[in-house]
Amino acid sequence: MSTIGFIYKNKCHPVTQTYANSIGAVPLRITGFLDALFKGITSPRFDSYFVESVMSILVPITKRFLGNKITIIFRGNDGLFGEKTTAYLGTKNPFKKWFLLFLIKHMDGIIVESAMTKLHAERWTKAPVLVCESYVEEKKELEKIKPNLSTKNFLFIGEYRPPYDHKNIHFLLSVFALLPEYHLIIIGKNTKLLQPLASANVEILDYVVDKNSYYKNATYYIHLPKYETGPITLLEAMTAGVLPITNTNAGHASVMQDVDARFVLSSNLSATATASVIQSLVSFSLTQKHKISETFKKNAHSHWNKRSMEKQFRKSWDLLLRILNNK
Repeated sequence: MSTIGFIYKNKCHPVTQTYANSIGAVPLRITGFLDALFKGITSPRFDSYFVESVMSILVPITKRFLGNKITIIFRGNDGLFGEKTTAYLGTKNPFKKWFLLFLIKHMDGIIVESAMTKLHAERWTKAPVLVCESYVEEKKELEKIKPNLSTKNFLFIGEYRPPYDHKNIHFLLSVFALLPEYHLIIIGKNTKLLQPLASANVEILDYVVDKNSYYKNATYYIHLPKYETGPITLLEAMTAGVLPITNTNAGHASVMQDVDARFVLSSNLSATATASVIQSLVSFSLTQKHKISETFKKNAHSHWNKRSMEKQFRKSWDLLLRILNNK
């Protein structure tokens, strides 16, 4: 029977953990570069490795250099392949870029979160790339939500990670500085660092466990990242019936475009142009908003639940192994 190791750095994403469990992968945590090399030498050998982070790939690569025949499959959910992120392949550091390309070369297969990321990944690798989106936790509770669509309340949920700010929160603040009649609530890890930038129409809170109450009181969910492979909060907002607004840098933008392309903005817009588009979306009649909300909610109903996405991930994993075995 084939054995699978699941390698992650520090704390893995719960969705990735669920997918790793679904294929019977044995977890192995690393803390950094040296720990990855050490565990690459000392940890048990597996036939296949499912790796969540860039640094985690060092474990199976070390096994490979020691003469072991193994398969390495990467979960592309951390922005590695996005050209517009300054953290990864967009780096101007030639050594760092060489190192990242070296790691990519050792990926035998890749499973990404969105069609957008698949296109970007295929520019950097000849390895097969498949798509398996994330699932929405507490989906049934979100489906019960009936948002108040008569407000000018906007919501954003996401982690603030300076210096990269890949979720583009500073840009969002500059947009709402031009929209004093609208109210924006920002929630997420480390967002308390942004609290000095709060204003009369922008409320910046810390991380909260219960997001559902905020979805209930928002008419719009807005997320305009520099680059993000598959923001789950966009899926949550659609499931809750909150009107989602994003740009083409978000992995799930294609899912939204299939429902209503007006809510997907160009990623090249200035703050002034973005504010103008938002005003036009807010000007829709209440009847229009209810219809759009129901369409997004209906589209989300049969998607992104845990059981079906686990099944899809197992199919993607098995298909990748068959592709690689037939090479």
